[in-house]
Amino acid sequence: MSPRRGGPVLAGAGVLVVGYVLLPGGRAELVGYAVLVWCSALVLLHAVATSPALRAWRPLVATQLLFALGESVSVAQRWDGRAAFPTSADALFLLAQVLLFVSVLGLLPAPRGGVRRGALLDTVIATTSTALLFVVYTVLPAFAGEGHLAARLVAAAYPLCDVAVVFLLLRVTGWRSSRSRAFWLLAAGLSASVAADVTFAVLTAVGEDGAPRWVRVLWLVFYGCVTAAGRDPSAAVLGHPPLERRTEPELVRLPLLAVAALLPPAALVVEHLLPKDQDHGLTLGLATLVVVALVLVRIADLLRVLRGQAVVVARQAGTDPLTGLPNRRAWNAEVDHVFTRAGGDPRLPLTVAIVDLDHFKAYNDAHGHEGGDDFLVAVARAWQRTLPGVFLARWGGEEFTLLLPGLDATTAVAVLRAVHEAVPHGQTCSIGVATWDRSEVPPAVLARADAALYWAKRTGRDRTVVAGDHDAAASPLAS
Repeated sequence: MSPRRGGPVLAGAGVLVVGYVLLPGGRAELVGYAVLVWCSALVLLHAVATSPALRAWRPLVATQLLFALGESVSVAQRWDGRAAFPTSADALFLLAQVLLFVSVLGLLPAPRGGVRRGALLDTVIATTSTALLFVVYTVLPAFAGEGHLAARLVAAAYPLCDVAVVFLLLRVTGWRSSRSRAFWLLAAGLSASVAADVTFAVLTAVGEDGAPRWVRVLWLVFYGCVTAAGRDPSAAVLGHPPLERRTEPELVRLPLLAVAALLPPAALVVEHLLPKDQDHGLTLGLATLVVVALVLVRIADLLRVLRGQAVVVARQAGTDPLTGLPNRRAWNAEVDHVFTRAGGDPRLPLTVAIVDLDHFKAYNDAHGHEGGDDFLVAVARAWQRTLPGVFLARWGGEEFTLLLPGLDATTAVAVLRAVHEAVPHGQTCSIGVATWDRSEVPPAVLARADAALYWAKRTGRDRTVVAGDHDAAASPLAS
């Protein structure tokens, strides 16, 4: 059998489980169950020992071996009758539960960039809601039950371990970076363990002695699924973080939050309707307040995420994707703001400029579209360094616009000389300038600047022309 095939292992485990179901009761069942647990642990041990890529699975192998050892000790102690609770097997089982928690978390490392707070909050809320029910109906009754202190502590520790497995299951199912077959097998195994533990806790609470065979079958499913997951070719993927975090709609988790918030009050209603020996109304009421408070924290986090996403979308909507400069949409918004402010101060001049790269089509043809894009990016960065604080936008193609509040046309022409000088790769640009006459609308000012730009290109390029100076006064840089 190949050391890295999970399918045959799962099929073989299914056959052995069927054989276990057909075993007669008593000692044969006890021995058969322990043998199957040992088989599962040893098969996983062989797979991990023969594959360096499965180094992250070693703690889980130790977990399986501890479970198997615990079952062997339990069989030995129960061979001639039931041993007094707690036994040394219970210590092994509890230690294995702790190691299971640590090892599975180690198999599911956080994505690069860290665990998303929202996903972690969802897990904490759902786990807390479940944990409160466990505490009310299993932990507290077990601790307050009969027997010496050690027995009551161990009896209360088992439900707490079940809460830890619930946390693991929620954490695993919320980890969306790798949905391989090993992932699903591990999730299925944890689900079977949770189902078996919860069922056993309920049966114990109603007075049943020991776990029936079908509950043991669920535990065998847990062992078999974990072993099959470790022998699957995709097992090594679980030990490595993903290259990037995958996002998902936050509102998809709202049903989970609703169920978590409703569990304690639903238990309160059921307890009120059914005959009961004890009243847990106050405890469940406090539990409800705790879960609701956590849900409110999660909702606040959702609103924070949505606000952040809205800011990002707004920023992207106003940003040119190539150069990173503000685009025409952002330019129009800034123009409205600056013109409104300038309108309230008669002493504040306001000038706009349109810059066009000369012979850009020829450059693009010579260097290819990728080279042309690189040139546009280089131009944008050079102008940003040359005119820090000036609102520079990409109008479209090889045209850019500048907003120069506080500058008249003469001062603007002097400032814009630096724009000409900063054009990289020996290329040139033409600029049209217009100063607001305080009576025209913003598009009219931009139209005059565009007409000046047209005149600059028509009269030789590599120059700045002020609107209204469409004559010899439109001097080139050399003048």
